[in-house]
Order: sequence, then structure tokens, then C-alpha cells
Amino acid sequence: MTEGRPERRRGADVVPPVPAATAVLLRPSAAGFQVLLTRRPSTMQFGPDIHVFPGGRIDPGDADAVAAAIRETREETGIVVDRESLVPMTRWVTPPRLPHRYDVRFFAAFVAPGTEVSEVSPEVVDSAWLTPAAALDVKRLGDMILWLPTVVTLQQLLGLADRRAVEQAFAPSSEPMGRPGIEVVSPILATVRQPWAGGIEGRTAVGRIVGRRRLVVIDPSDPTGETTDAILAWARERDAELAGVAVTDLDPERHAGVEMFAAGLGLPVVAGPGASRIAPYPVTELGDGEKLPFGDVPIFARAAAPDATGRRPETGRRSEALSYEIVEPGS
Repeated sequence: MTEGRPERRRGADVVPPVPAATAVLLRPSAAGFQVLLTRRPSTMQFGPDIHVFPGGRIDPGDADAVAAAIRETREETGIVVDRESLVPMTRWVTPPRLPHRYDVRFFAAFVAPGTEVSEVSPEVVDSAWLTPAAALDVKRLGDMILWLPTVVTLQQLLGLADRRAVEQAFAPSSEPMGRPGIEVVSPILATVRQPWAGGIEGRTAVGRIVGRRRLVVIDPSDPTGETTDAILAWARERDAELAGVAVTDLDPERHAGVEMFAAGLGLPVVAGPGASRIAPYPVTELGDGEKLPFGDVPIFARAAAPDATGRRPETGRRSEALSYEIVEPGS
């Protein structure tokens, strides 16, 4: 089971996702922006004991996703936010084969210093205002359960100090986003153009597919399912199947799409040392020189020692960063 998620239903029909909206409340403080996380009751069928941002499905009476985010925030917390305060952030779709699915639009909502929860709905048993860094630290300690959309959103908010910075960080590209694209590089390697990178409209990232008949997907970035569907169709055309997922590091644009494969398709995931402390999905951690335990082409994890800042000196990337060495058959 993916942490906090209902068990994937093997062989079940794919449930169409329900349109929904989420508000990420941002409250100024001396330590920077704080975000509001609410805890769902342990008795709830979907997401018990999970800390989430306020939100829910778009009702027939809602004019649009913004109206739904505002209404859900008011109903769950008593906090009233202005439409003008909302900034579009990301789109997340619940993986297929799960019993409840949502197509969720995330919005940043700026509130005044000192704003507090004034009412609590039956869907909320507790709440906390935390900086994104503090919330991720609590997650690392195992004291808070967060879903992948929440973790990635917190990662994306790190270091953003004002509204302009948030608007720039989540601004869609001026270029047409386009559809996912797969380009064959060699008989065992293809690159994947992934729209909705990190869930942000207009962003793209490049992933890789390695293998002949048992394929490994490296760095899935798209949490909407569009790229996942394209990869599955491409694999079927080649009479191949997906065997697992490898993540080079937990940058949002390298792991936001993991749940589409881990929870949606039940595939195993590998990443670097320490990744399991923050990744909200099951991870097998690999060290330098270890071979991936799946796929039909040998792939080995490679890591450089981090410097005093915890970054990989050759790339400046995160401390759990790996690269993957693909060994050509017969070499």
C-alpha cells in the first residue's frame, strides 16, 4: 500500500476522476510563509489521519474550481478567502485503479498574518500552521502522514517569500504545452517529453524509458496521468510491459508522477539513500554500484559523495541524488 492511500484494486475498472479543488493557505510569519495543514479523522473511509490542504469536489453550485476552493476552505476551517487572493498552482489526478479518484486544481490563497481556523467541520480533527520546511521535517520524522501532492507542493514552496515569487514559481509557460512525446534513442533507450511537469501547466520535463520487454521508467514528472497513458500505449505497441520506476532525486520535477506508477499500477520504485524519509510512497533505497532489481537491461546506481552542504558537488543536486548507468547488452 502506498502510504495513506487505499489499497489498489487489482483488475478493477478505472473510476473516472471527479473534478475537485484545493486551497493552499499561505500566512505570513516571522519565519516566512506558513501553510495550513488539516488532519482528517481516523474514521474517514478515504484518507484517514492524513494531513491535507483544505479542499474537495466541485459541486454543481460552484461557478468554477476557484469557487469550490473558496467554499471548501470556508466549510472546513471557517476562513474566508477572496477570489482575488488565489493564484493557480498545479493539477493532480488520483492514480487509476484506486477506489476514489479526483482531478484536482491547486490554488495558493494568501491570508492575513494571524489568521486562525475559526470553525472545524466533521472532516477536520486538527490543524497546524507550519512553514513548508517545518512540515517536511515533521514528515521526515514520521510524525505526519502526507500524500505526494502535499509533499511536492511543500517542496515547490520552499524559499518563496512573497506573492510575486509564488506567481513566478507556478506561472505557466507562454509556449504551447503539447502532448507527451516519446523518442527512441537506441534499441534499449527512449526519452519521454512530459507535460505538466511537477503538476504545473506549461512546464515540461524529460524522463527516460530503459529496456526491451521489461521497461524501467526514470524520473516520472507528470501527475495528471497524460504521460503515463502515453507510456503504457507505447509499451503495448512493442509488446512490452512496465517493470518499475527509478528516481534520480526527489526534486518535484523528477518524482511528481511516481504515484501514477506506484499506486496506480502497483510498480516498485527505487531511489537514493534517505529517499524513503520524505517520499510518501514505498521506496527501495539503492547505494552506489547497486543494480536495479527489475527490468531486462542492467542498470546500476551511481552516486558521488555529497559536500558539506549535503549537495552532490558535480551537480548541486539533492543529497539522495543518484545517476543511473545503463549497460548495453554484450558490452
